[in-house]
Amino acid sequence: MSPISLGIIGCGIAARDLHWPALDHLNREFKIVQVCNHTEPKAKSFAEMIGDVPYVLDYHELLENPDIEAVDIAVPIHVNFSICRDAMKAGKHIILEKPISANERQAKQLLDLSKQTEHVMMIAENFRYRPTLLRLKSLLESGTIGQPFAVKWNILYNIAPDNKYAQTLWRINHQYAGGFITDGGIHNIAALRMLFGDIHSGQGRSMSVNSGLGDIDTFMFQFTTQSGMIGELTICCSAQGVSDGTLLILGTKGSIKVPGSTIEIFPASGEPRTEEIADDGGYVDQFRDFHTAIRSGRPVHSSFEEGYHDLVTMLGAIRSAETGSPFFKA
Repeated sequence: MSPISLGIIGCGIAARDLHWPALDHLNREFKIVQVCNHTEPKAKSFAEMIGDVPYVLDYHELLENPDIEAVDIAVPIHVNFSICRDAMKAGKHIILEKPISANERQAKQLLDLSKQTEHVMMIAENFRYRPTLLRLKSLLESGTIGQPFAVKWNILYNIAPDNKYAQTLWRINHQYAGGFITDGGIHNIAALRMLFGDIHSGQGRSMSVNSGLGDIDTFMFQFTTQSGMIGELTICCSAQGVSDGTLLILGTKGSIKVPGSTIEIFPASGEPRTEEIADDGGYVDQFRDFHTAIRSGRPVHSSFEEGYHDLVTMLGAIRSAETGSPFFKA
């Protein structure tokens, strides 16, 4: 299949550290034609880094480029809506960095617009492509631990003052609910939904330990899935002296623990076993899926529909924490 001529809008951390390495790996599938950032130093340095491609400072100019088939939008969350909407109007295929938008209203508008186009509309949710999680899904579906009935996921880390994300003003002075919790937690919500189906209801709790990280930096969400599983997601961005990312699943015939890219299987009878997964984060397969969908017409795995439900769940959980009222998904 021929390479896709791609424009990149947004030359920040996501584009540099996450998207570009994957696109460079897929240099036969994508040809970067032009990049855009509203500040010239960042646009210029990124353009030089990826091979001295042309750059512009106004994304409208990039969207008007007839040589560009598709755009990779990696911008601050609160401007996702306007840029994505304009890219749709320009007739481009779109891969949009998660979450889909800053609020449910904008997300619903983008979802509705996506249904009116034949172009590929994809959310860059790499957790849907992570080898560890895909292998875990396969194990669960094959009945390795029987029927899963409970899940617990701890995400504990510390965002130090010199952390590159902590230096990003749009994350600290966020114009969307949840700040760092939403920005990172949307990954976990997407993964939970992929593994166990939609989250039906729940109750959130939140607090601020370090006000320098925005409105909240500590969050707990106890939930029930439509299949009847119970679960708990805990995220703390200000954990001191400890870090963790362990996912624990309890089933009727055993349990599974995932402390990273290792899957530890504990059957009710028999010896425990461990699988080490080569996990690159899913970024390459994410863009490979985008390319295949454009060239073959096959639907993407990380659709706007999935991105919409991820955000509705994430923001519903945040709102539950703020109001003290339970979250119920319609």
